[in-house]
Amino acid sequence: MQVPINAITWSLGAVALYSFGVKSWRIHRQTRNPLAQMYYVLGATFGTALFFFGVPGLLTQNTHILQYTYFSADFFVQVSMQVQIWILWFLGLRNRVRLRHIYAFTIPYSIVLITTEVLTSHVGISHSPALIVYEDHPPVLILKSIIYMAVAMPLGYFYLRQVPRQTTLQARAKSLVSGLTFIVVGLAATSNNVFDKGSDTPTSALIVMVFFVIFLLVQLPRYRRRTHTA
Repeated sequence: MQVPINAITWSLGAVALYSFGVKSWRIHRQTRNPLAQMYYVLGATFGTALFFFGVPGLLTQNTHILQYTYFSADFFVQVSMQVQIWILWFLGLRNRVRLRHIYAFTIPYSIVLITTEVLTSHVGISHSPALIVYEDHPPVLILKSIIYMAVAMPLGYFYLRQVPRQTTLQARAKSLVSGLTFIVVGLAATSNNVFDKGSDTPTSALIVMVFFVIFLLVQLPRYRRRTHTA
């Protein structure tokens, strides 16, 4: 059985996001930073979405099972989108609008999206190239593209804007990688929706895989070398 390329990509993404979540949880325990709390919730929800996108495809090619795990994945994607809206509000909108007023629109939007997807979408398997193929209809593709661009792009912008303000190289690298990850994943997802009817391609899967690997490496702990004096 050929392992689908995108199953590997999203499984790596799950590891990267769970690592991000665990690290953020530890930081929140130490500092009680509200942004760190938002990060570990994002790591848990988005990591779970990527888990359902990736890991089942490593274990089975039964399309009935993959269809259920696909819907589960997109449910957690929409939950993570609401978390990203929370972060976006905290970073740039909290002095302009109340969060509950934003959620009054975005939560029903996500409910409509998921309901439409469950009623119309399907999952297939491609063997050349080896991919899990997500077959979404135009209404689902349009709804997904709108929310991806409306949330991921501004979040990426806010992170990139923080790069010059960071005082250490490691902090700059984290802000840069975080910003680029939101932008690249958002653009890749939207591009797939517009040009490939919602499914991954080998090229898009490999590009996103590279960013997930970089994002995972940034999360790894750094050990300082101890110096001994005579």
